[in-house]
Order: sequence, then C-alpha cells, then structure tokens
Amino acid sequence: MERKQFIGSDIRATFTAVCVGLFVLLSAGYGQEPIRKEVRVVKPYEPSLSGAFKINKLPVMSDTVQLTPDIEYEVEPKFFQPDFEFTPLKAARMESEQISKLYPSFLKLGFGSYTTPFGEFYINSLRSKNTSLGAHVRHISSYGKTRLSNEKKVFSGYGDTDAKIYGKRIFKSSVLSAEAGVQQDWVHQYGYHAEMDTTLDKKDIRQEYLDLFGGLIIHSNHIDSSRMDYRFSANYHYFNDRFKNVQHEVNFEGKMGTGLLGGMVGGTMDVMALSYHTDSMDAPVTFIGLEPWYSKRTGAWNLDLSVDIRFEFREGKTTPHFYPRAKLLFHVVPQYLTSYVGVTGTLEQHTYRSITGENPFLVPGLEVESANRKLSFYGGFNGSFSRRSSYHLRGSFSLIDHMYFFVNDTVSSLGNTFSLEYDNVQLGRIFGEVNTDIGTRSHVSLRGNYYNYTVSVQDRAWHKPDFDIAAIWNYNIRDKILVGLEAYYVGTRYAKSYEVSRSEYVLDGFLDLNLKLEYRYSKILSAFLQFNNLLGKGYQIWNQYPVQRFSIFGGFTYAL
Repeated sequence: MERKQFIGSDIRATFTAVCVGLFVLLSAGYGQEPIRKEVRVVKPYEPSLSGAFKINKLPVMSDTVQLTPDIEYEVEPKFFQPDFEFTPLKAARMESEQISKLYPSFLKLGFGSYTTPFGEFYINSLRSKNTSLGAHVRHISSYGKTRLSNEKKVFSGYGDTDAKIYGKRIFKSSVLSAEAGVQQDWVHQYGYHAEMDTTLDKKDIRQEYLDLFGGLIIHSNHIDSSRMDYRFSANYHYFNDRFKNVQHEVNFEGKMGTGLLGGMVGGTMDVMALSYHTDSMDAPVTFIGLEPWYSKRTGAWNLDLSVDIRFEFREGKTTPHFYPRAKLLFHVVPQYLTSYVGVTGTLEQHTYRSITGENPFLVPGLEVESANRKLSFYGGFNGSFSRRSSYHLRGSFSLIDHMYFFVNDTVSSLGNTFSLEYDNVQLGRIFGEVNTDIGTRSHVSLRGNYYNYTVSVQDRAWHKPDFDIAAIWNYNIRDKILVGLEAYYVGTRYAKSYEVSRSEYVLDGFLDLNLKLEYRYSKILSAFLQFNNLLGKGYQIWNQYPVQRFSIFGGFTYAL
C-alpha cells in the first residue's frame, strides 16, 4: 500500500489534496474495484497566513496662497484706586530684667578640733547709684596643743580678729573711698629646741600684735583718654606688739596721666614715712619715689616705659636708687597667645609690720632693713587654649642686694624666735599656671614655681624651698553640693644651725591635702565641713615649728 503523507503548509497544497481525493472516489464509483488506502496524519493541521502589506496613500493639498491676519486693538486706560486697611502694630517693649534679691548681711559660724571657734559677719547697704557702706568682722582662734619632734605636746594656740568699716561715694567724674579698722593677732612661741628638757608657760611665750589703720582713695571716673586721669591714696597704720614696740606708718601715693604722643604720659609719686619706738630702732625712716612713665596700646602690641627714682632717708643718710623699667607685649594670636619681655627693679620697703605678717615668731622689736632688687629680667607668654582654659608661663632672673632670711635666734637658749640675716642673691624663677573648666560644673587650677638661689655669704637660702606646687579642684553638683579639694606641696628647705657638730637642719618637703564640702539647703542657708591636713603630717612650716595635724572643721552660713 502506497503510503502518502500530506502536510499542509498553505491553502494551495490543501486544495490540491482535496481534488485528488475526489478524483479517486469518482473512479471507484464507476465500476472499478475499490482501492483501499490508509492515510495517517502525523500532526494536527496548523493553518497560517503570510503577512500582507497595505499601501497607505493620503491626499496632500498644497496651498500657494498665505493669509496674514491683521489684528487691531486699543487699550483704554482707567484709574484704579485700591482700598487699604491698616492694622496698627503694638509698640516694641523691652522686657524688664528680673533683679536678683540682695541680702544686706551674711553670717558664718563654725567650730573645729583643737578647740577652734570661727565666726565671720558682713553687712552692707543694698543697691544704690552713688553710695555704698559696709562692715566686716572675722575671728578665728585655736586652743590646742602640738606635738614636737621630742614627742612632747606644747600649747600652740593662736588667734586672729579683724574688724573693718568701709564706704564709697560716686560723683559725676570721680569716686571717693574710705576705710578704717583694726586687726589683732596673737600667737604662742611654742617651737623651742627639741633637745632641751623644759616646760613652757603660756604667758611667757605669748606674743600679741595690734594694727589700727585707716585710709582714703580718690580717683577719676571717666573714659575719655584726652582728659587727665588721676588716683590719690593715703593711709595710716599704728602697729604695736605685746612688749610695747611701736611703729607708725604713713603712706601716700599719687598718679596722674593723660593722652599724649599717641599714648598715655604721666607720673607717679609715693612716700612712706616710718617712725619706730622699739628696742633696736628709734630713728625715723622715709622713702620717696618718683616715676615718670609712658604707655602705648595698639591692637598688636603694648609698650610701657618708665624710670623709677627712689630715695631712702635713714639715720641722717640719703641713698638714691635708679631703676629702668620697660615692658613690651605682643598679641601673637589674640585671646590665644600673648608674649612679653621686660626689665624692672625696685626698692623693697620692708617694715616690722610686714615681716611679722610673714613670720609672727620674730624677735620682738627687731630692726628691719630694705632689699634692693637692682635688676630683674623677665619674659613669658599667656593666653587660652579655648573659652574654658587659660595658661601662663613666666621666667625671670633677678639681682637682689640685702635680701633677708629667717634664722633661729641664738640669744635665747630656746631658739623659739627668729632674727634676720641678709645676703646678696641671684634668683632665677620659673612660674607656670593652668586653669580649665571641665564641663560646666568642674574647675581645675594648677600652678607651680621653681626657684634657684645663688647666695654670696650664706651657705643656703634659709627657709626658702626649691619649688612649690598647688592644685585646686572644685566641683558643683546642681548648685546644691559643692566639693573642693586642695593639694599643696612645698619642696625641701634648710634652716641654719649654730651647733658645732652641724651647720644646717633639713626641713623635708611636705604635702598638705584639704577637703571642703558645702551643702546649700536654700539660697540663704547652707552647711559646710572642712578636713585639714588629711595625711596627718606634722611637717615644719618653720624650723622647730610643726603644724597641727589632722583636724576637722564644720559650721553653717546664713544670709540675713
């Protein structure tokens, strides 16, 4: 059997196959023997149409006539009057600043170990445009004992009482200030030689000092540099001790200046007159100083020039002194770095009153001489690291004639008082200080000095340390609790010895730690607690004079 396969791919092939089939059927119908054929379709029929393409022809009209419209228009102006409605504005008004309340008085009372009472009182007038009056009273005393190096406890009581009244009057172009007061101190000379076997009576070793004082100051109060600027001051001190040694001291100072030569030109005059009635001094001593000066300030530098001329009248003899002074300051980086160099000199006018303020265990009525700081060169720089931090570094070299040193007196076998010995000295000093705020609640201050003494006659610079350091930290906890920690370190010192077996005593360096706490219950009431000498060291502030060891002190403050 002939096998045929028809696969339609388009319409024509299909039509041909149909015709052939009809022809075969017709032939069989006309007497021919039937022919049996089998057709097998292998896949279904899939009709398809081929793509057709349409001719797209659109009529195009070409117009050769172009028409341009001719438009005519007229603008008729009309006046327009708008209606304005004004809303008035309220006048600007400055908000009044709330003025904090002032309290006219302040009271502080406390008590501590070594039987130490303390009291302080201030009273002052309230706000006034032209007048201020006030008074201040302060007292602290101690009635305890101190352990010496021989392990004996001796009475080391002391007391300090101050009282002062003061006032100020402001005029149109000047200010007048006045004050008067009294300062009364007493100590016991307990630091006797440790090798002695003795008992001291409190009455025998007591020393008292009394200072009655008063003063006036008047100065200009204008900002016009072309006008004369002035400041005049005068004060008087009556000073005596328990043994009727008396010192009268009168001081006067006048300073005037005005704008000239692109800067300020002026002069200063000062007078100190001393009258003594003591065992070692009876003749008056007078110092007179004259200092013409010139000063100029610019945005980049400052210049100060002067000549200090001083006359010392002592025991009928006049001694003149001349000191050139100059200082040049540069603003290298404003607010961040300022450097300066200079030269100066002065006559240090020491008195019995000023020396006993430094060392109250002085020989009663001791004669005190002046020191001549002939020349001093210095330089340094200061500024700030940021808005919260500042620094200062300074170095100097000085030539000083007749510098005094404290030495134990040998007239008394106790050695519990000090006399003075003098020497010519070359002194080098380096000073540094850093202050910074840590956040908004904490403040740290660190400062220190290094000293290098070169003496001429003495073996050492007696009682002078080679360096000292002070660190202070304050912390404020939400204005309720205030914490303060103070640390002081003083280096090694030497004291002169009159013993044959030794020439000097070594006073070891010491560290003094103090802690202060304050709790503010309200704006007018607070309580405080203070811990002194936390390490409990009995270091010697002067030879044979150990200080009180650990002590605690507390009290309260109240604003009235």
